[in-house]
Parts: sequence; C-alpha cells; structure tokens
Amino acid sequence: MAARLDILLLFLFTVVPCLTLGAAFEKRTTCTPTSHGEAGVDDVPSITEAIQSCGDGGIILIPAGVVFQLGSTLSFAGCNNCEMQLEGTLKLTDDLDAWDGVKAIILLDDITGATIHSVTGAGLLDGNGLPYWTEFNEDSSYSRPTLVYIDGGSDITIENLLVRNAPNVFMSAAGDATNIHYSGLTMQAIPSNGVTPKNTDGFDIGPASQVTITNVVVDNQDDCIAFKGGANFVTVTDISCSGSHGLSIGSLGEGTSGNTVTNIFVSGATMTSSSKATGIKLWDGSSGHGVATVNNVTFNDITVDSSDYAAQIQVCYESTGTCVPSAHMLTDIVFSNFKGTTSGAEGSVVANLDCPADGTCGIIFENFEVNPPSGSAEVLCSNVPSSAGITCAGAASG
Repeated sequence: MAARLDILLLFLFTVVPCLTLGAAFEKRTTCTPTSHGEAGVDDVPSITEAIQSCGDGGIILIPAGVVFQLGSTLSFAGCNNCEMQLEGTLKLTDDLDAWDGVKAIILLDDITGATIHSVTGAGLLDGNGLPYWTEFNEDSSYSRPTLVYIDGGSDITIENLLVRNAPNVFMSAAGDATNIHYSGLTMQAIPSNGVTPKNTDGFDIGPASQVTITNVVVDNQDDCIAFKGGANFVTVTDISCSGSHGLSIGSLGEGTSGNTVTNIFVSGATMTSSSKATGIKLWDGSSGHGVATVNNVTFNDITVDSSDYAAQIQVCYESTGTCVPSAHMLTDIVFSNFKGTTSGAEGSVVANLDCPADGTCGIIFENFEVNPPSGSAEVLCSNVPSSAGITCAGAASG
C-alpha cells in the first residue's frame, strides 16, 4: 500500500504540474513590425504582415520610441482574439489625396476578439489632424476618414491610449457591433494655427449594442459622444468632456430608418465649456423625415462647468425655414443629479427643452441644481408636461 502511495505522490508532484502549468503559461506568439522611419512612407504593409502572422491569438507589438506612418487603411483582417500592444506611435501621413473619401484609418471590420492598448500607457495614436482640418475648412466636400472604425464584429477593447488630433471622428462603433469596450483614453483635438478641428466627435455609437465607455477624457469641438440610431445598451461612466457639443442623442429623424436609441445610461460626467452638457437632437416633421424613438435614457451625476446649457432638446435640428411639427416618441428620459454653473452665454437660461408637438415627451428632472453665473436659473419649455419635475419660465426655441 505504501509503495502505491509513493507512486501516486510522485505523479502528482511531477507530471500534473507540468501539464497544468504548461497550459497556463503557454507563450503567445509575438510579431514586431518594422518602420521605414521616414515621414510619408507607408508602414501599414509591415503592420499588416504582422497581423497576418500573429493575428490568430497572438500579439502585434508596436515598440516604444518608434513612429509608424499610416499612409493607407490599417485593416485588422485576420485578427481573431489578437492583441495590439501600442507602445510607440501610429501617425497618419499628410497625403491629403490618398485619404480623401477613405472610410477609416484603422478598420476593424467584422472582427471577433481584438484589443488595442498600451501596457505602459505611453502609446500614441496620432491623427495628424491639422492639414485635414485646414483642407476641410477650405473645401467642405473633402471627405475625411474616421480614426478608428469598428464595423460589426464583437468583443473589442480599446484602452489606455493617448489619441490626438483625429482628422474627423475619433472612434466609431457601427454595423451592429456588440460587446465593445473603451477605457482609459485621453482624446484631444486641439485648434492649431487658428484652424478649428470641425466634426471631431469623440465617439459615434450606433448601430451597436453592449458598449461601455469609462474613465475617458475628451477635448474636442463637436459631440463628446453621439448616440446614433441603433445605439442600444450603452453605459458611460467617469467621463470628462471639454469644448464639445456635449453628450448627444442623435441626431435622429433626418431619414426614415435608423431612428431608434434605447437603453443609454450615463453616470459621472463633467462637462466643461460645452455648448450643452446633455441633449437630444431631432429633425422636424418635414416630408422625407422619419419618426424617432428614444427610450430609457438616463443622464445622472452631471457636473456643468461653464457650458451654455445643462440640458437641451431640439426638434428643429438643422431647420432653416418653417419647422414642421413632428411625432417623435421620447419615453423614460431622466435628467438626475445635475449640479454646477452654466457659461452665461444664454443669460439666466440653464436648459432649453423643445419637445415634439405631435409626439411624446416622457422626460423627468430630479435634483437639477444648475445655476447661471448670476441671477436665478430659468428653464425654457415647449410641449413639456407638468409631470416633468421642472418649472418652466417660457417657451423653448428649437
């Protein structure tokens, strides 16, 4: 009996550890692309080769201290649960002709399982926006690419990066993508040489579901987050937005499809020097426009710091003539635990709520303690029910 016990113990302490530890610490394949080291020379082919070689569960390492020039779309095709460790810099070239009309600089098209991140926190994604902003400001027909575009797919994480000067939108999740996570990002589109970086949305979300955005700082000149048609189950926590157009539902209703936004939860946002902190943008009821449905949206724990409005609902978005009444459906929309001070750009008005005349305005305000720089706070309302929990001082503007 003792001999059999000795054999069993020998097996447990030799063979079994080798099997379990070997499986647990199996080394992932790592590929490190090389850069030409020359401005304007496209390094995408080298990165693409690394993705093809290590994309099936491996690591693509962008080494620290090295700049890779992006002169064509960097596609993650071939990535299956792959990881890009961005410790150096990916920088867009300034070849305006090459990028006119291109959809994306970095494209994840129907990818299942991908992570783009920096382990050290030193990784930089540089959109080199200035020449593109300049061109667009001079010629609005110039079509600029999105910096990182997720089109379909699932289980994608982008985290712990510095992202600067997107030529257009920073991050998009669309194509019914699901299970997308953004965290630990600092995103900056900073005016330079007197040029304004227009349309630099921080995030365009939708159609997409199960999206989380957390611990993010955005400094830009358009929507901090735009919840587009098809956005569903999106959670935003701990975000700071500066210089933006705010946290925006929409715009919705321009066309006859893709006009539903549901299950949005924002909690813990500081909105500094923005045209509005939170809002809903809806087109009017003119022929050819659709009916929007916005349901189960909560803006909670919002700090307003010198933003023009704390909350805004527009039903005449982009209207230039007569605003035709619309039948948009707004239900279970909650503005709760707001505090802070507006910029004073709208005088004593801290919120402007213009609800659809022929639709539904299911909005609730709770603990809304926002004040103008001087005087008493006023809220302008149109078609807002008395049950909204807000005292209205006059009619809203669209």
